[in-house]
Amino acid sequence: MEETMTRGPGGKLALWVFYAFCGYFVWAMVRYFWVISEVETIPGATLDGEIASTTGKLLAALAGFIVLGIVGLILGGIAWYTRPRQIQE
Repeated sequence: MEETMTRGPGGKLALWVFYAFCGYFVWAMVRYFWVISEVETIPGATLDGEIASTTGKLLAALAGFIVLGIVGLILGGIAWYTRPRQIQE
């Protein structure tokens, strides 16, 4: 007889939190690019702290992506750790 493996309540919660975060991640990145695309680049802006420069926009997007990516990796690791496992006898 084949036994189906199911997640426990904690594993289900971890998986749904990970799914919700993935949705938030996509929404946050799309929203960031939508909002920041409305900021006009200042003529002659350099990397010296000018967020309105093209380089500043890309660096801010990269920083946000890295931070949210690290959080996603942690949540994904928790969801993976709480996956159903086949018990070996």
